Amino acid sequence: MESVLRSIKSAQAEADALVQSAREDASRVVTEARRASTEIVNSATEAAQSDARATIDAARATAQKEADAVRVSGTAAAEQLAASAAERLPSAVDLLLSSIQDA
Repeated sequence: MESVLRSIKSAQAEADALVQSAREDASRVVTEARRASTEIVNSATEAAQSDARATIDAARATAQKEADAVRVSGTAAAEQLAASAAERLPSAVDLLLSSIQDA
């Protein structure tokens, strides 16, 4: 009978040790999983931010090219208007003087 009780007590101690070991393993696995998930989230966040920066930079470059083209076009149009106005200035002055003299 004593032998059976010792055997039961020994089995109980082994079971308790196994349960404790399993709890420690589970805790370690959870900690490692949390660490890995944090790394994955951080990596994904960095990649998303990098992609966003690249997209914004590309959009800025495109907008700058369009703005430069509009500026060049506007400058050319302004120069044409100035040249046309300069060509017509003598005629306008003559017309104005003529209408003053006729009045």
